[in-house]
Amino acid sequence: MNKSGARRAVLAAAAMITALGLTAGCGGDSGDGKSDSAKSGGKNGDKAASSAPAAQPLSASALQQAALAKGEVKGFEIRKMTEKEFSDGGEAKAAKPACQPLAALMGSRFDPAPKAGVYRMYAGSGSAAKVGGSGLFRVSSYGPGDAERTVKDIRDAVTACQDGFEAKDGSGEKSDVAKVSSLDAPKLGDEAVAYSLLDGGKEKAVIKFTVVRSGPQLTVFFGVNLADPTTSEIPQELLSAQVAKVEKAARS
Repeated sequence: MNKSGARRAVLAAAAMITALGLTAGCGGDSGDGKSDSAKSGGKNGDKAASSAPAAQPLSASALQQAALAKGEVKGFEIRKMTEKEFSDGGEAKAAKPACQPLAALMGSRFDPAPKAGVYRMYAGSGSAAKVGGSGLFRVSSYGPGDAERTVKDIRDAVTACQDGFEAKDGSGEKSDVAKVSSLDAPKLGDEAVAYSLLDGGKEKAVIKFTVVRSGPQLTVFFGVNLADPTTSEIPQELLSAQVAKVEKAARS
């Protein structure tokens, strides 16, 4: 990818993280209200879509309350991020239609479009093990069947695009992905999918993604390692805490 798409968005967040003092090793916590195909996670796996009762999507204000807040996850700094900050630069386009769901996840224009969404940036703090780890996450609510469709489209795209794909960012610059690798999905939510993208640029950066569906809500995490761009991780404790908070809000 060049400095665009998911990597550009994460690097932009990293610059903001640095500016805000959200760097590894800084003080306390703060924040605001391997297979050929992607493996299905979730507490109920693929059967959840048909067995779970219908649920109402969370409103924009409810999503703001459901996003992780100050002090909720030890060892991480979290800050609010606007949609513009998250997707500045426009919509990524994949040359292969089958890969477009992966390109779309790099911005904020999705098909199907969510009803509402909130954005956050994070960085590890207070632990040498978390040095360099940072990224973004968003929580979105969807209309009937749209969250399920989004997960299916992403899972299908991971299978179809393992050899990578050519893409362009919103400004028309090359934003190519060299390889797509499926990862073991966490046992969270109703279903989940996890994968990584190998950046097509000279730095060979790896960006990891995890998508968890909880009813009509999706929790989407992007992760990079600023200390070593060739490695990255999604912090499971942060992901689990965010999914749990979304599900608690949905039960309220």
